[in-house]
Amino acid sequence: STALFERGTIERMARHLHTLLEAVAARPEQPVAELPLLSPEERQRILVEWNDTAVACPTDVPVHVHFAQQAQRTPDAVALVLGDSTLTYAQLDSRANQLAHHLLALGIAPG
Repeated sequence: STALFERGTIERMARHLHTLLEAVAARPEQPVAELPLLSPEERQRILVEWNDTAVACPTDVPVHVHFAQQAQRTPDAVALVLGDSTLTYAQLDSRANQLAHHLLALGIAPG
């Protein structure tokens, strides 16, 4: 149905099917879940090129300072997800500070 899909989407799906069928013909004993849908070029683009998100991080500033700055900038943004539970940056920063003070009270110091 041309009303459901754009031409480019159908062409991409057809290429994925072609890649899958070639892999089946080459390795019929391989489980379907282990067969590729993406061409090597598309896999490279999606997993490597589009995922090149490395950013330079100053090494003269400790990670906890970066985190505290992020908590100040976006206190209500979700910082942590575990199953159905989430913590915002503000909540996580507060809990981290509570833990740090507790450790200090126990006599644990840096180093």
